[in-house]
Amino acid sequence: MTIASDLEPSALRENSYAVVRGLFDAATAERLREICERVLAQWRQNPRCDNPPVGPQANYLRHLNDPEYHRDHPEDLAFLLSATGAPQLVAAVRAALDEDFLFAMSSLYFNPSGASEDGFWHKDKIGDQAEHVQIPATGAGLQVQIALVPSDDLELVPASHLRDYTPAEYEICIADDERNNRSNEMPGAVRVALAPGDAVLFTQLCIHRGRYHADKLRRTLMVSVTKRLTAEHNMRQRGLNYGSDQPWFLLPDYFDGVEPEARAFFGEFVDFYAPHWRQKLTEVLKYSSLLRALAGSGAPNPFFAE
Repeated sequence: MTIASDLEPSALRENSYAVVRGLFDAATAERLREICERVLAQWRQNPRCDNPPVGPQANYLRHLNDPEYHRDHPEDLAFLLSATGAPQLVAAVRAALDEDFLFAMSSLYFNPSGASEDGFWHKDKIGDQAEHVQIPATGAGLQVQIALVPSDDLELVPASHLRDYTPAEYEICIADDERNNRSNEMPGAVRVALAPGDAVLFTQLCIHRGRYHADKLRRTLMVSVTKRLTAEHNMRQRGLNYGSDQPWFLLPDYFDGVEPEARAFFGEFVDFYAPHWRQKLTEVLKYSSLLRALAGSGAPNPFFAE
């Protein structure tokens, strides 16, 4: 196994990834782990509808910042938001992208309770999004994975975001209906070894995969960001999606206790998407008020009529 070299954030544009040692101190990483353990347990009992299915092979969940996971623990939500919008994290992303960006989503990656498996090799399928940017080399945005326990579960091929698949990579990633895409023979691949609090930043356009072994604890907090120009294009072409549809940011007490720098970072996300959340809410209210009126009238419901 080849271990990845440490690279400064600005090197990401040429090397697909960068490593930030000690992005969070040990106490912060442990506190984040405690919060994520609680959310994971709650998710397994009562998942939100926009998350992937719960089951023995599940290995990630989306939207750690959904307030329903923190109804009885508002201090946890404040700590989580303060960390995922921390100045040092934002500064690292800015140095890596050198382009305006917005928060996109927070996720948790974890080891499955079922069978172990190495992930499948891939480049994220982002369609034409990477065409609507200032710097094409870094695609539509990037991912920041922060280890909450020791981890070398991310594997990638450096500089593979700058080119198409080589013949050997194609044989693993694409050929034969992708039947070989969990191969352990990827040429040039490196594993990124992280201690708790360390972070790796990588572009979605590089060849990469995760490792999900039941007997190897994994707790990785991931913060995704999207370039502003890409977000504008996506809204014009597709509207809200599973990542950007986070209307809970409009709750009046959502940012209670959150550090000012993180509030400012998330404020740009809210300013960009709030009009679209409000428009969607208006549609929901229009139909819900109609259903209440129908229920009160005792008339047959025309929405369910033959």
